[in-house]
Amino acid sequence: MWHSDPIKRSWRPSASSTALRSRPQSTNSFSFLLLLTITTLLFSSSLTSTTHAATYEVQVHRPTTETTSSKGLGGNAGHLFQSKYLGNTILTNARNLGYTGTIVLGNPPQSFQVVFDTGSDMIVITSDQCQGTHCKDMPHYTCNSCTKTPYSYNITYGDGTWGAGPIVADTVAIGGLVIQNQQILDVTRSALDLSSYGPGVAGLVGLMPNSPVLNAVPPLATIYKEKLLDMNVFSVYLSPSLQSKQGGSFLFGGIDNTKFTGALNQVPISAGVGTAKGMWYIDADGAFSGNVSVSGYSKAPWLFDTGTSFIAVPTAFADAFHKGVPGASYSAVDQVYYVPCSGNTTFGISFNGIKYEVPYLDYVATAGSHSGDPVCVSLIMPLGNYEMYILGDPFLRQVYAVYDFTAGASRIGIAPINVTNNSLGDEGLSGDPVPGGAVITPISSDGASERREQSMRWSMLAASVVASLLLSTFV
Repeated sequence: MWHSDPIKRSWRPSASSTALRSRPQSTNSFSFLLLLTITTLLFSSSLTSTTHAATYEVQVHRPTTETTSSKGLGGNAGHLFQSKYLGNTILTNARNLGYTGTIVLGNPPQSFQVVFDTGSDMIVITSDQCQGTHCKDMPHYTCNSCTKTPYSYNITYGDGTWGAGPIVADTVAIGGLVIQNQQILDVTRSALDLSSYGPGVAGLVGLMPNSPVLNAVPPLATIYKEKLLDMNVFSVYLSPSLQSKQGGSFLFGGIDNTKFTGALNQVPISAGVGTAKGMWYIDADGAFSGNVSVSGYSKAPWLFDTGTSFIAVPTAFADAFHKGVPGASYSAVDQVYYVPCSGNTTFGISFNGIKYEVPYLDYVATAGSHSGDPVCVSLIMPLGNYEMYILGDPFLRQVYAVYDFTAGASRIGIAPINVTNNSLGDEGLSGDPVPGGAVITPISSDGASERREQSMRWSMLAASVVASLLLSTFV
Protein backbone atom coordinates (compact mmCIF):
# COMPACT_ATOMS: atom_id res chain seq x y z
CA MET A 1 0.00 0.00 0.00
CA TRP A 2 1.01 3.63 -0.29
CA HIS A 3 2.43 5.19 2.88
CA SER A 4 1.58 8.73 3.86
CA ASP A 5 5.23 9.78 3.99
CA PRO A 6 6.23 10.48 0.39
CA ILE A 7 9.91 9.78 1.11
CA LYS A 8 9.42 6.43 2.85
CA ARG A 9 6.60 5.12 0.74
CA SER A 10 7.30 1.98 -1.22
CA TRP A 11 5.47 -0.59 -3.24
CA ARG A 12 6.02 -4.33 -3.16
CA PRO A 13 4.39 -6.49 -5.77
CA SER A 14 1.86 -8.96 -4.45
CA ALA A 15 1.79 -12.57 -5.53
CA SER A 16 -0.92 -11.83 -8.02
CA SER A 17 1.02 -8.97 -9.54
CA THR A 18 4.14 -11.12 -9.69
CA ALA A 19 2.16 -13.75 -11.51
CA LEU A 20 0.90 -11.09 -13.84
CA ARG A 21 4.42 -10.01 -14.65
CA SER A 22 5.37 -13.60 -15.39
CA ARG A 23 2.66 -13.97 -18.02
CA PRO A 24 3.85 -14.65 -21.55
CA GLN A 25 4.71 -11.72 -23.85
CA SER A 26 1.70 -12.60 -26.05
CA THR A 27 -0.61 -11.67 -23.18
CA ASN A 28 1.06 -8.29 -22.84
CA SER A 29 0.73 -7.77 -26.59
CA PHE A 30 -2.95 -8.61 -26.41
CA SER A 31 -3.43 -6.13 -23.56
CA PHE A 32 -1.66 -3.43 -25.51
CA LEU A 33 -3.76 -4.18 -28.59
CA LEU A 34 -6.89 -4.00 -26.44
CA LEU A 35 -5.69 -0.66 -25.09
CA LEU A 36 -5.23 0.73 -28.57
CA THR A 37 -8.62 -0.55 -29.71
CA ILE A 38 -10.57 0.88 -26.78
CA THR A 39 -8.70 4.18 -26.86
CA THR A 40 -9.28 4.50 -30.60
CA LEU A 41 -12.98 3.74 -30.24
CA LEU A 42 -13.45 6.21 -27.43
CA PHE A 43 -11.46 8.93 -29.13
CA SER A 44 -13.14 8.41 -32.49
CA SER A 45 -16.49 8.56 -30.72
CA SER A 46 -15.54 11.88 -29.21
CA LEU A 47 -14.45 13.19 -32.59
CA THR A 48 -17.64 12.02 -34.23
CA SER A 49 -19.72 13.85 -31.66
CA THR A 50 -18.05 17.16 -32.51
CA THR A 51 -17.93 16.78 -36.26
CA HIS A 52 -20.02 19.39 -38.07
CA ALA A 53 -23.58 18.25 -38.49
CA ALA A 54 -24.73 17.22 -41.94
CA THR A 55 -26.17 20.16 -43.82
CA TYR A 56 -28.23 20.41 -46.99
CA GLU A 57 -28.38 23.54 -49.08
CA VAL A 58 -30.72 24.75 -51.78
CA GLN A 59 -29.68 27.72 -53.88
CA VAL A 60 -32.59 30.02 -54.69
CA HIS A 61 -33.03 32.85 -57.16
CA ARG A 62 -35.50 35.50 -58.19
CA PRO A 63 -36.78 35.66 -61.77
CA THR A 64 -35.71 38.62 -63.87
CA THR A 65 -37.77 41.76 -63.34
CA GLU A 66 -40.17 42.61 -66.17
CA THR A 67 -41.49 46.14 -65.76
CA THR A 68 -44.77 46.98 -67.46
CA SER A 69 -45.45 50.33 -69.08
CA SER A 70 -48.98 50.69 -67.73
CA LYS A 71 -49.88 53.50 -65.37
CA GLY A 72 -51.24 52.44 -62.04
CA LEU A 73 -51.41 48.96 -60.58
CA GLY A 74 -53.71 46.89 -62.75
CA GLY A 75 -52.52 43.55 -64.08
CA ASN A 76 -52.12 39.94 -63.12
CA ALA A 77 -49.61 40.14 -60.28
CA GLY A 78 -52.22 39.25 -57.67
CA HIS A 79 -50.96 35.70 -57.54
CA LEU A 80 -51.15 32.90 -55.03
CA PHE A 81 -48.55 34.13 -52.59
CA GLN A 82 -49.51 37.77 -52.60
CA SER A 83 -53.14 36.78 -52.22
CA LYS A 84 -52.40 34.91 -49.03
CA TYR A 85 -53.04 38.31 -47.52
CA LEU A 86 -54.37 40.68 -50.17
CA GLY A 87 -57.51 40.53 -52.26
CA ASN A 88 -56.42 43.01 -54.92
CA THR A 89 -53.84 42.99 -57.71
CA ILE A 90 -50.59 44.65 -56.73
CA LEU A 91 -47.24 45.56 -58.26
CA THR A 92 -47.50 44.75 -61.94
CA ASN A 93 -43.74 45.03 -62.25
CA ALA A 94 -43.21 42.36 -59.66
CA ARG A 95 -42.21 39.33 -61.61
CA ASN A 96 -39.38 39.15 -59.09
CA LEU A 97 -41.79 38.21 -56.32
CA GLY A 98 -40.05 35.53 -54.40
CA TYR A 99 -37.26 33.01 -54.31
CA THR A 100 -37.46 29.73 -56.15
CA GLY A 101 -35.29 26.63 -55.92
CA THR A 102 -35.38 23.00 -56.95
CA ILE A 103 -36.91 20.00 -55.21
CA VAL A 104 -37.11 16.41 -56.40
CA LEU A 105 -40.24 14.28 -55.97
CA GLY A 106 -41.02 10.61 -56.42
CA ASN A 107 -39.41 7.67 -58.15
CA PRO A 108 -38.31 8.00 -60.88
CA PRO A 109 -37.16 11.44 -59.72
CA GLN A 110 -39.03 14.51 -60.98
CA SER A 111 -37.43 17.94 -60.51
CA PHE A 112 -39.50 21.08 -59.99
CA GLN A 113 -38.90 24.77 -59.46
CA VAL A 114 -40.85 25.83 -56.37
CA VAL A 115 -41.12 28.81 -54.06
CA PHE A 116 -39.60 28.33 -50.60
CA ASP A 117 -42.20 29.87 -48.32
CA THR A 118 -41.91 30.24 -44.54
CA GLY A 119 -45.45 31.63 -44.49
CA SER A 120 -47.04 28.38 -45.68
CA ASP A 121 -47.11 24.91 -44.22
CA MET A 122 -47.26 22.23 -46.93
CA ILE A 123 -45.63 21.17 -50.18
CA VAL A 124 -48.05 22.16 -52.95
CA ILE A 125 -47.47 20.88 -56.48
CA THR A 126 -49.44 20.93 -59.73
CA SER A 127 -50.71 17.47 -60.70
CA ASP A 128 -50.69 16.03 -64.21
CA GLN A 129 -54.40 15.51 -63.55
CA CYS A 130 -54.92 19.22 -62.94
CA GLN A 131 -57.93 20.86 -64.52
CA GLY A 132 -58.26 24.62 -64.53
CA THR A 133 -57.43 27.85 -66.28
CA HIS A 134 -53.68 27.87 -65.64
CA CYS A 135 -52.97 24.16 -65.23
CA LYS A 136 -51.63 23.69 -68.75
CA ASP A 137 -49.10 26.50 -68.28
CA MET A 138 -47.29 24.88 -65.35
CA PRO A 139 -45.05 21.80 -64.99
CA HIS A 140 -46.89 18.73 -63.73
CA TYR A 141 -46.14 16.17 -61.04
CA THR A 142 -46.93 12.56 -61.90
CA CYS A 143 -47.88 10.35 -58.96
CA ASN A 144 -45.84 7.30 -60.00
CA SER A 145 -44.59 6.09 -56.63
CA CYS A 146 -46.87 8.03 -54.31
CA THR A 147 -49.41 6.54 -51.96
CA LYS A 148 -52.86 7.99 -51.50
CA THR A 149 -54.02 9.17 -48.09
CA PRO A 150 -57.67 9.38 -47.01
CA TYR A 151 -57.38 13.17 -46.87
CA SER A 152 -58.05 15.97 -49.34
CA TYR A 153 -57.99 19.74 -49.18
CA ASN A 154 -59.53 22.88 -50.61
CA ILE A 155 -57.78 26.24 -50.28
CA THR A 156 -59.29 29.61 -51.14
CA TYR A 157 -57.25 32.83 -51.19
CA GLY A 158 -58.15 36.47 -50.71
CA ASP A 159 -58.52 37.27 -54.41
CA GLY A 160 -60.86 34.34 -55.04
CA THR A 161 -58.25 31.99 -56.51
CA TRP A 162 -58.31 28.46 -55.17
CA GLY A 163 -56.77 25.01 -55.36
CA ALA A 164 -58.02 21.56 -54.43
CA GLY A 165 -57.05 17.92 -54.60
CA PRO A 166 -55.92 14.88 -52.63
CA ILE A 167 -53.12 14.68 -50.08
CA VAL A 168 -50.60 12.06 -51.22
CA ALA A 169 -47.33 10.79 -49.72
CA ASP A 170 -44.11 10.46 -51.69
CA THR A 171 -40.34 10.75 -51.42
CA VAL A 172 -39.10 14.35 -51.36
CA ALA A 173 -35.50 15.54 -51.74
CA ILE A 174 -34.61 19.09 -50.70
CA GLY A 175 -30.99 19.98 -51.34
CA GLY A 176 -30.01 16.34 -50.89
CA LEU A 177 -32.09 15.90 -47.72
CA VAL A 178 -34.35 12.93 -48.44
CA ILE A 179 -37.74 12.78 -46.72
CA GLN A 180 -39.67 9.53 -47.07
CA ASN A 181 -43.47 9.37 -47.13
CA GLN A 182 -43.86 13.13 -47.03
CA GLN A 183 -47.34 14.54 -47.49
CA ILE A 184 -47.87 16.57 -50.67
CA LEU A 185 -50.89 18.60 -51.71
CA ASP A 186 -51.49 17.30 -55.23
CA VAL A 187 -53.36 20.08 -57.06
CA THR A 188 -55.88 18.47 -59.41
CA ARG A 189 -58.37 21.35 -59.63
CA SER A 190 -57.12 24.89 -59.65
CA ALA A 191 -57.58 28.54 -60.45
CA LEU A 192 -54.08 29.41 -59.24
CA ASP A 193 -51.56 31.30 -61.37
CA LEU A 194 -47.90 30.77 -60.50
CA SER A 195 -46.56 32.54 -63.57
CA SER A 196 -45.78 35.68 -61.59
CA TYR A 197 -42.77 33.81 -60.25
CA GLY A 198 -41.51 33.19 -63.76
CA PRO A 199 -41.81 30.32 -66.22
CA GLY A 200 -41.56 26.78 -64.93
CA VAL A 201 -42.69 27.31 -61.32
CA ALA A 202 -44.82 24.33 -60.27
CA GLY A 203 -45.65 24.99 -56.63
CA LEU A 204 -44.19 25.77 -53.25
CA VAL A 205 -42.47 24.24 -50.26
CA GLY A 206 -44.11 25.41 -47.05
CA LEU A 207 -41.68 25.77 -44.14
CA MET A 208 -43.95 26.32 -41.18
CA PRO A 209 -43.03 23.95 -38.31
CA ASN A 210 -46.63 22.79 -37.89
CA SER A 211 -49.91 23.02 -39.75
CA PRO A 212 -53.14 24.47 -38.39
CA VAL A 213 -54.97 22.04 -40.69
CA LEU A 214 -56.14 18.75 -39.18
CA ASN A 215 -54.23 15.67 -40.46
CA ALA A 216 -51.79 17.79 -42.50
CA VAL A 217 -48.09 17.05 -41.88
CA PRO A 218 -45.62 19.70 -43.15
CA PRO A 219 -42.10 18.69 -44.22
CA LEU A 220 -40.52 20.27 -41.14
CA ALA A 221 -42.75 18.15 -38.90
CA THR A 222 -41.57 15.01 -40.69
CA ILE A 223 -37.94 16.09 -40.53
CA TYR A 224 -38.26 16.66 -36.79
CA LYS A 225 -40.15 13.44 -36.08
CA GLU A 226 -37.76 11.28 -38.11
CA LYS A 227 -34.68 13.07 -36.68
CA LEU A 228 -33.28 13.70 -40.14
CA LEU A 229 -31.15 16.63 -38.98
CA ASP A 230 -28.67 16.85 -36.12
CA MET A 231 -29.69 20.47 -35.69
CA ASN A 232 -33.37 21.32 -36.06
CA VAL A 233 -32.74 24.57 -37.87
CA PHE A 234 -32.75 26.01 -41.34
CA SER A 235 -31.01 29.25 -42.20
CA VAL A 236 -32.10 31.77 -44.81
CA TYR A 237 -29.77 34.05 -46.73
CA LEU A 238 -31.22 36.36 -49.38
CA SER A 239 -28.62 38.44 -51.17
CA PRO A 240 -28.82 42.20 -50.60
CA SER A 241 -30.64 44.01 -53.38
CA LEU A 242 -27.59 46.12 -54.22
CA GLN A 243 -25.75 43.00 -55.34
CA SER A 244 -25.98 42.23 -59.03
CA LYS A 245 -26.84 38.58 -58.52
CA GLN A 246 -30.28 38.17 -57.01
CA GLY A 247 -30.29 34.88 -55.18
CA GLY A 248 -29.61 33.26 -51.87
CA SER A 249 -29.76 29.97 -50.06
CA PHE A 250 -31.80 27.89 -47.65
CA LEU A 251 -29.44 25.82 -45.50
CA PHE A 252 -31.03 22.91 -43.62
CA GLY A 253 -29.33 21.60 -40.49
CA GLY A 254 -26.73 24.30 -39.90
CA ILE A 255 -25.67 27.93 -39.77
CA ASP A 256 -23.25 29.62 -42.16
CA ASN A 257 -21.36 32.11 -40.01
CA THR A 258 -19.75 33.79 -43.02
CA LYS A 259 -23.11 35.17 -44.10
CA PHE A 260 -23.65 37.49 -41.12
CA THR A 261 -21.85 39.77 -38.70
CA GLY A 262 -21.96 39.81 -34.92
CA ALA A 263 -23.98 37.39 -32.81
CA LEU A 264 -27.41 35.98 -33.53
CA ASN A 265 -30.19 37.78 -31.69
CA GLN A 266 -32.38 34.87 -30.54
CA VAL A 267 -36.07 35.74 -30.33
CA PRO A 268 -38.63 33.12 -29.21
CA ILE A 269 -41.74 32.43 -31.25
CA SER A 270 -44.67 34.55 -30.08
CA ALA A 271 -46.66 32.87 -27.34
CA GLY A 272 -49.96 33.70 -29.00
CA VAL A 273 -50.36 33.46 -32.75
CA GLY A 274 -46.92 31.90 -33.31
CA THR A 275 -47.10 28.83 -31.10
CA ALA A 276 -50.85 28.42 -31.47
CA LYS A 277 -50.80 28.28 -35.27
CA GLY A 278 -47.31 26.93 -35.85
CA MET A 279 -46.26 30.09 -37.67
CA TRP A 280 -42.99 32.03 -37.64
CA TYR A 281 -44.18 35.04 -35.62
CA ILE A 282 -41.84 36.84 -33.22
CA ASP A 283 -42.57 39.94 -31.14
CA ALA A 284 -41.09 43.29 -32.21
CA ASP A 285 -40.77 45.81 -29.40
CA GLY A 286 -40.36 48.86 -31.65
CA ALA A 287 -41.01 50.18 -35.17
CA PHE A 288 -39.56 53.30 -36.78
CA SER A 289 -40.00 55.66 -39.72
CA GLY A 290 -36.44 56.86 -40.06
CA ASN A 291 -35.32 57.59 -36.50
CA VAL A 292 -38.83 58.35 -35.25
CA SER A 293 -41.01 55.72 -33.57
CA VAL A 294 -44.15 54.90 -35.53
CA SER A 295 -47.02 56.62 -33.74
CA GLY A 296 -49.43 54.27 -32.00
CA TYR A 297 -47.29 51.15 -32.36
CA SER A 298 -46.90 48.85 -29.38
CA LYS A 299 -45.29 45.44 -29.09
CA ALA A 300 -46.78 43.05 -31.66
CA PRO A 301 -45.95 39.75 -33.41
CA TRP A 302 -44.46 39.91 -36.94
CA LEU A 303 -44.44 37.02 -39.39
CA PHE A 304 -41.10 36.21 -41.08
CA ASP A 305 -42.33 35.25 -44.54
CA THR A 306 -39.98 34.44 -47.42
CA GLY A 307 -42.99 33.95 -49.70
CA THR A 308 -44.00 37.62 -49.58
CA SER A 309 -42.25 40.40 -51.50
CA PHE A 310 -43.42 43.30 -49.34
CA ILE A 311 -43.83 44.38 -45.72
CA ALA A 312 -47.51 44.15 -44.79
CA VAL A 313 -48.96 46.14 -41.91
CA PRO A 314 -52.34 47.30 -40.57
CA THR A 315 -53.73 50.41 -42.24
CA ALA A 316 -53.18 52.62 -39.19
CA PHE A 317 -49.52 51.60 -39.05
CA ALA A 318 -49.05 52.27 -42.79
CA ASP A 319 -50.58 55.73 -42.41
CA ALA A 320 -48.37 56.58 -39.44
CA PHE A 321 -45.22 55.26 -41.11
CA HIS A 322 -45.70 57.14 -44.39
CA LYS A 323 -46.26 60.43 -42.58
CA GLY A 324 -42.50 60.33 -42.12
CA VAL A 325 -41.84 59.72 -45.84
CA PRO A 326 -41.65 63.01 -47.78
CA GLY A 327 -43.89 63.02 -50.85
CA ALA A 328 -45.85 59.87 -49.94
CA SER A 329 -49.52 59.81 -50.96
CA TYR A 330 -52.11 57.08 -50.59
CA SER A 331 -54.24 55.84 -53.49
CA ALA A 332 -57.57 54.45 -52.32
CA VAL A 333 -58.11 52.99 -55.78
CA ASP A 334 -54.83 51.07 -55.93
CA GLN A 335 -54.56 50.58 -52.15
CA VAL A 336 -50.88 51.54 -52.10
CA TYR A 337 -48.70 54.51 -51.24
CA TYR A 338 -47.09 56.27 -54.17
CA VAL A 339 -43.69 57.64 -53.15
CA PRO A 340 -40.76 59.43 -54.81
CA CYS A 341 -38.36 57.03 -56.51
CA SER A 342 -35.49 58.27 -54.34
CA GLY A 343 -35.33 59.17 -50.67
CA ASN A 344 -33.60 58.56 -47.35
CA THR A 345 -36.29 57.44 -44.90
CA THR A 346 -35.54 53.98 -43.57
CA PHE A 347 -37.98 51.40 -42.22
CA GLY A 348 -36.82 50.25 -38.80
CA ILE A 349 -37.88 47.49 -36.44
CA SER A 350 -36.40 46.24 -33.17
CA PHE A 351 -36.29 42.81 -31.54
CA ASN A 352 -34.98 42.41 -27.99
CA GLY A 353 -34.08 46.10 -28.15
CA ILE A 354 -31.85 45.69 -31.23
CA LYS A 355 -32.86 47.81 -34.22
CA TYR A 356 -32.70 46.63 -37.84
CA GLU A 357 -33.24 48.92 -40.82
CA VAL A 358 -34.42 48.58 -44.41
CA PRO A 359 -32.93 51.28 -46.69
CA TYR A 360 -35.36 53.42 -48.68
CA LEU A 361 -34.52 51.90 -52.06
CA ASP A 362 -35.09 48.39 -50.67
CA TYR A 363 -38.74 49.05 -49.85
CA VAL A 364 -39.58 51.12 -52.93
CA ALA A 365 -40.46 49.51 -56.28
CA THR A 366 -40.97 50.89 -59.77
CA ALA A 367 -44.55 50.24 -60.90
CA GLY A 368 -44.48 51.65 -64.41
CA SER A 369 -44.09 55.15 -65.83
CA HIS A 370 -46.11 58.27 -66.50
CA SER A 371 -45.17 60.86 -69.12
CA GLY A 372 -41.78 59.23 -69.39
CA ASP A 373 -41.07 59.39 -65.66
CA PRO A 374 -40.95 56.31 -63.42
CA VAL A 375 -43.80 55.73 -61.00
CA CYS A 376 -42.83 54.21 -57.66
CA VAL A 377 -44.76 52.61 -54.83
CA SER A 378 -43.89 51.78 -51.25
CA LEU A 379 -43.62 48.12 -50.31
CA ILE A 380 -44.82 48.99 -46.80
CA MET A 381 -48.30 47.81 -47.72
CA PRO A 382 -51.57 48.41 -45.82
CA LEU A 383 -53.61 45.27 -45.22
CA GLY A 384 -57.02 46.87 -45.03
CA ASN A 385 -59.07 45.29 -42.28
CA TYR A 386 -56.42 42.72 -41.38
CA GLU A 387 -54.50 43.36 -38.16
CA MET A 388 -51.38 41.51 -39.29
CA TYR A 389 -47.69 42.37 -39.47
CA ILE A 390 -45.62 40.55 -42.09
CA LEU A 391 -41.91 40.93 -42.78
CA GLY A 392 -41.29 39.85 -46.35
CA ASP A 393 -38.26 39.95 -48.60
CA PRO A 394 -37.39 43.69 -48.29
CA PHE A 395 -36.58 43.07 -44.63
CA LEU A 396 -35.24 39.53 -44.96
CA ARG A 397 -32.61 40.70 -47.45
CA GLN A 398 -31.08 42.77 -44.63
CA VAL A 399 -30.60 39.93 -42.14
CA TYR A 400 -29.46 36.36 -41.83
CA ALA A 401 -32.35 34.44 -40.26
CA VAL A 402 -32.05 31.10 -38.48
CA TYR A 403 -35.36 29.31 -37.98
CA ASP A 404 -35.16 26.86 -35.06
CA PHE A 405 -38.05 24.37 -35.11
CA THR A 406 -37.14 22.46 -31.94
CA ALA A 407 -40.45 21.44 -30.37
CA GLY A 408 -41.32 23.65 -27.42
CA ALA A 409 -38.34 25.93 -28.04
CA SER A 410 -38.95 27.39 -31.50
CA ARG A 411 -37.24 30.69 -32.16
CA ILE A 412 -35.67 32.84 -34.87
CA GLY A 413 -32.08 34.03 -34.68
CA ILE A 414 -31.35 37.32 -36.47
CA ALA A 415 -28.09 39.03 -37.39
CA PRO A 416 -27.13 41.73 -39.91
CA ILE A 417 -26.15 40.27 -43.25
CA ASN A 418 -22.49 40.22 -44.24
CA VAL A 419 -22.57 42.34 -47.40
CA THR A 420 -18.96 41.44 -48.26
CA ASN A 421 -19.88 37.78 -48.80
CA ASN A 422 -21.19 37.44 -52.34
CA SER A 423 -20.49 33.74 -52.88
CA LEU A 424 -23.84 32.33 -53.89
CA GLY A 425 -22.65 29.44 -56.03
CA ASP A 426 -24.72 28.02 -58.85
CA GLU A 427 -28.48 28.15 -58.78
CA GLY A 428 -30.44 24.96 -58.41
CA LEU A 429 -30.36 21.84 -56.27
CA SER A 430 -27.16 21.27 -54.39
CA GLY A 431 -26.16 18.85 -51.68
CA ASP A 432 -22.57 20.09 -51.76
CA PRO A 433 -20.85 22.13 -49.05
CA VAL A 434 -21.69 25.80 -48.80
CA PRO A 435 -20.05 27.70 -51.68
CA GLY A 436 -17.15 30.02 -51.09
CA GLY A 437 -15.51 27.75 -48.53
CA ALA A 438 -18.00 28.77 -45.87
CA VAL A 439 -17.70 27.26 -42.41
CA ILE A 440 -20.83 25.72 -40.98
CA THR A 441 -21.29 26.30 -37.26
CA PRO A 442 -24.07 24.04 -35.96
CA ILE A 443 -25.99 25.55 -33.07
CA SER A 444 -28.81 23.85 -31.22
CA SER A 445 -31.37 25.49 -28.99
CA ASP A 446 -30.91 22.78 -26.36
CA GLY A 447 -27.16 23.23 -26.02
CA ALA A 448 -26.15 20.25 -28.14
CA SER A 449 -22.84 21.87 -29.10
CA GLU A 450 -21.84 22.36 -25.47
CA ARG A 451 -22.88 18.82 -24.56
CA ARG A 452 -20.84 17.43 -27.44
CA GLU A 453 -17.74 19.26 -26.24
CA GLN A 454 -18.32 17.87 -22.75
CA SER A 455 -18.87 14.44 -24.27
CA MET A 456 -15.53 14.67 -26.04
CA ARG A 457 -13.74 15.65 -22.83
CA TRP A 458 -15.36 12.81 -20.90
CA SER A 459 -14.59 10.34 -23.67
CA MET A 460 -10.95 11.38 -23.73
CA LEU A 461 -10.79 11.16 -19.92
CA ALA A 462 -12.32 7.69 -20.06
CA ALA A 463 -9.77 6.70 -22.68
CA SER A 464 -6.97 7.93 -20.43
CA VAL A 465 -8.32 5.99 -17.43
CA VAL A 466 -8.66 2.79 -19.43
CA ALA A 467 -5.18 3.32 -20.84
CA SER A 468 -3.75 3.75 -17.35
CA LEU A 469 -5.48 0.63 -16.05
CA LEU A 470 -4.35 -1.48 -18.97
CA LEU A 471 -0.81 -0.13 -18.94
CA SER A 472 -0.54 -1.00 -15.26
CA THR A 473 -1.09 -4.63 -16.20
CA PHE A 474 2.11 -4.88 -18.21
CA VAL A 475 4.38 -2.09 -16.91
